[in-house]
Amino acid sequence: MPSNKIIHRQTLEVELNGQLTDTRACRFNLVTQKGFSSVFATLHFPAGSKDGKKGDTIKVYIADKESKDLYFTGTVYNATEIDNYRKLFLTDGYWKLCHTSFTASYRKEKASSIVSDVLDAAGVSEKSVTVPDVELARFSTKELSAHLVLDILLDALEEHGAKDITYFFDEKDCFHFGTPKDTGKNTGKTFCFNTKETIFSHSADWIETLPAPIRHSMKVTVDGVSKEVIRTDLTVLEGVSRLILHIGGSCT
Repeated sequence: MPSNKIIHRQTLEVELNGQLTDTRACRFNLVTQKGFSSVFATLHFPAGSKDGKKGDTIKVYIADKESKDLYFTGTVYNATEIDNYRKLFLTDGYWKLCHTSFTASYRKEKASSIVSDVLDAAGVSEKSVTVPDVELARFSTKELSAHLVLDILLDALEEHGAKDITYFFDEKDCFHFGTPKDTGKNTGKTFCFNTKETIFSHSADWIETLPAPIRHSMKVTVDGVSKEVIRTDLTVLEGVSRLILHIGGSCT
């Protein structure tokens, strides 16, 4: 398993509409949390920069001499000048669900078909989905945003005994739907941390370390003990980049 080595210099690399920006971004914030379908993500460019406008596709990488890791894929939701920066507010595929109206009207239909219809309506094509084999006698809603229809569907599935189902988009903007035992989790490398080398500060339920491509629901090893990541809070700034991992109990 890879360790999170002390890295002396990490840089942000940003693609807008498939092209690397000439201007280097100076700050990136990303928060992910288990149980929440959306993320919080912002990117700062120097004041006067024209990089990024609403609707642009975007990818954010963090690179060093040894590697280049993808941290975010999505769309610029808004751009504004604030505090001497050009600040971009970013969103992933979740915005498609929020901005798609959907009316459910089903009788004796498989839950998998309902999920597929909602995703097709929202234009979500990249997906990793595991839907319980449940047939719903009736599933109807008024016209709602697609994400609310999915939320109601989760409640209906729970009434049929299918628990712990969640949905979200990963760093590649791929839609996940499922439980932590299948596709309802982020995947990637398992990073190892220890208090003597790669952890700057810590408590019983969180650690602070250098940036690493980690999101909620992934596993990490802390001082030899496997833990589940509940929340990640990433800040990338010149010279003071940090990743705070909120971690749960031991994993098997």
